[in-house]
Amino acid sequence: MAGAAVLILFDLTLIGIAVVMRYVFSNPLQWTDEIVSLTLTAVVMLSAPKVLLQNGHIGVDILTGGLRGRAQLVVRIWGASAVLCVSALLILNGWKTAMMSKLIGIMTEGQLELPVWLLQLLLPLGGVLLALVAVGQIWEAVDGWSGVSREASSK
Repeated sequence: MAGAAVLILFDLTLIGIAVVMRYVFSNPLQWTDEIVSLTLTAVVMLSAPKVLLQNGHIGVDILTGGLRGRAQLVVRIWGASAVLCVSALLILNGWKTAMMSKLIGIMTEGQLELPVWLLQLLLPLGGVLLALVAVGQIWEAVDGWSGVSREASSK
């Protein structure tokens, strides 16, 4: 999350400099938009796991808010399993795509012409981070399952 925050501040600074250069000095910088658009992927891949960890993701509260006990745990396990599947896709497909881009030498369009595969490696990185959070959430839900069993047997 700290990396994403640093990139947001970096992007904000670049945009501010670009605006001043364009409208005050009539000398627009061509590469700032390209850098900002490239770092956006990094911001998403670095911040999504933290949002998931804090349960800040989008949920349908009207459907899940009334659930208690094991039903709530089943929904949590189902949701974390879905995230685990998406993270597996990010890891596998992101890696394959990055290696193919590296093999054929694809570069970004614009002033900078950076290797695309470096940017694409952010996808498997984000997938690994999401997978770690999802496994932790599944572990917590399974641990909570035994707690629900103990509560039900004590009543």
